[in-house]
Amino acid sequence: MTLPKSSSEILDIPSLTEKLLRGAVSNPGIDAYKPHASQEKFHCSIAKEKLYIGGNRSGKTTGAIAEDVMRACGRHPYRTDLPSPPVYGRIVAVDFEEGVKKMVIPELQKWTPLSMLRNGSWDDSYDKQSRTLTLVNGSFIELMSYEQEVEKFAGTSRHFVHFDEEPPEDIYDECMMRLVDTDGDYWIAMTPLIELSWVKDKLYDPWLRGDESVYVLEVDTEENPYIQIEVLNRLTRKMSDEQKDTRTKGTFITHTGLIYGEACKIVSYREGGNIVPDILGADFKAFTAGWSHFVCMDHGLHNPTVFLFCCFDSMGRIIVYDELYISGREKRLVKDNARRYNQRLEALGIYPIYCVGDPNIQNRNAVTGTSVQTEYAEHQVMIALGHNDVNAGITRTQNRFSEGYLYISERCVETLKELRNYRWDRYASSRLAARKNKKEVPLKKNDHCMDALRYGVMSRPAIDTIGETSVGNIINAPVAGPIEFDYELVFSNPENPGHKVYDEVLGTEW
Repeated sequence: MTLPKSSSEILDIPSLTEKLLRGAVSNPGIDAYKPHASQEKFHCSIAKEKLYIGGNRSGKTTGAIAEDVMRACGRHPYRTDLPSPPVYGRIVAVDFEEGVKKMVIPELQKWTPLSMLRNGSWDDSYDKQSRTLTLVNGSFIELMSYEQEVEKFAGTSRHFVHFDEEPPEDIYDECMMRLVDTDGDYWIAMTPLIELSWVKDKLYDPWLRGDESVYVLEVDTEENPYIQIEVLNRLTRKMSDEQKDTRTKGTFITHTGLIYGEACKIVSYREGGNIVPDILGADFKAFTAGWSHFVCMDHGLHNPTVFLFCCFDSMGRIIVYDELYISGREKRLVKDNARRYNQRLEALGIYPIYCVGDPNIQNRNAVTGTSVQTEYAEHQVMIALGHNDVNAGITRTQNRFSEGYLYISERCVETLKELRNYRWDRYASSRLAARKNKKEVPLKKNDHCMDALRYGVMSRPAIDTIGETSVGNIINAPVAGPIEFDYELVFSNPENPGHKVYDEVLGTEW
């Protein structure tokens, strides 16, 4: 027998055993994964599009990453219809520091079998520079973040995309194009808070209405067998019912943080709401007889440009009946916007008494010496400068909605979309929020119709200054009042309100 040359070469059986046991606990591999009932439903679904909504600690992140690993390894115990390796996947998290490093990577390390790693080593398999995990079977999973520019999400095809928390819509759209060649799948694992909301509009709400193109799984935190219910109840006892439902059941927030949430009811006027039918398909001129027209707008260079077409009556009621929403992606010049606006006026056959817009359009370009307002005027679109006191405008708009003096046509899709999601801004971190007062400004995201609407509402006199009639008397008047909104009667009202432009808002130069 050959003896070791030194004691350092003697095999330390106890230490080796301890190391192996620790590895089995921290990196058990996908074969040791035991999903709870809802996670198993997620894995079994053959839907191409999945929305995995769960409360905090409901196991949605673990379940979603286990799905990533199963597919990349070619070891899916619930599906036999998936492509064989090599499989190319993408995981997109909120940010690199908290999302990728502290949540995604540890879960990947935990569930990826050592036998699938190059040399059985994570370090040999994970490229920190490209943030890509490559397995011995040729499969890879790239890790990305919503912090990156949307152009970074282009590239070659992927078999699947996993979004950890709700993605920005433009990043989602770009990732969808990566799935076209492979007829790939995607899933969004999220707790619905209030920063984003397009998923609710485009995926969740259609599912509620019976659309089966997206598989939606809602998971309660209490379904996680590793959670102690009494501890969960103790730690959430001070939350409001709505906050608790969001944090533990994954319920979408309805009104918390919404600017017009309580004032504007996005249901039919017949149900006491602020939505009226599309009038453009009927005899539009007859419908609006006795009403006057005006337009409000918000100009964007890289952002969308919006024109809202409105009419008002002598009682002060306003109806937004049409919209022209020019996407920022179209990158149109002012002359193009003006042409499309004039074409819409011609199609509608109306002559608005004024168009009011963002007062910032008067600012002159440092290079050309001209302003956006001047450019529009050169193309026969005269725009008065609107009132830009944001809080005053929001307050007046809230009042008009709640008192029944402001209605939106169901035709105005983008306006209604923004209404559902128009929220107060928050601080980026809970630490800042604790040190400062609550923000009193709207979240500057997808608010172009809301800005235009605010300019439009502020261009009309306050409700209680219309004529000599008080709000109470208007409500009790024999004609259709703002509370009992008789759509047919209102549009047949023969009274002409006149064409007065209010100098205190629009300025005497108009």
